[in-house]
Amino acid sequence: MPVRIRLARHGYKKNPLYHIVAINSKRPREGKPLETLGIYDPIPRLRKGVVIPSEANVFGSPAEGGGGGSELIKKEKEIKWDVNRIHYWLGVGAQPTRSVVKLLERGGVLTTPHKWQHPWSPEPSTSTFSSPSSQFASSPTTSTSTKQTIPQQP
Repeated sequence: MPVRIRLARHGYKKNPLYHIVAINSKRPREGKPLETLGIYDPIPRLRKGVVIPSEANVFGSPAEGGGGGSELIKKEKEIKWDVNRIHYWLGVGAQPTRSVVKLLERGGVLTTPHKWQHPWSPEPSTSTFSSPSSQFASSPTTSTSTKQTIPQQP
C-alpha cells in the first residue's frame, strides 16, 4: 500500500483550509486518511489576539509620504503540525507531494540535503551544517505538536 503525505482540501468556497494527511495514494482527495498530521491555512490573516487600532494602516498607504507614522499590520499564514508523526511517516516510506515538501522546507522540518530534493529547494548551506538530531534537540519546545506561522512572501 503506497502511502502519500498530501493536502486534503476543506473549508468553504473561496476560503480553503488544508489538512496535511497520511493517506493511501489510491484514495480520493477528501478520502478518509490513515492519520491527520496537521492543518494549513493558506489565507494570510491577522494573528489571534491582535487588536487593530482605528488609525492602523492595514492595507498600506496610497500616498508614500502621508502615513503619519502608522505601521503596516502584517498578516500571516498559519500552519499547525505534529513534527514527530511527520518524521515517523517519512521514516516508514511515505512519499510527500511537491506542495507538502515545500511546506516542510519552509517550516524547517526538512533541511536541504534530503531525499525529495527539487530544483526549487533552497541551496544546502556548507558553512553551517548541523546534524538533524542536534537541530531537534536544541528546540525549546518539548510538545509533540508545533504551531508555526509562515510570513507572506512578496
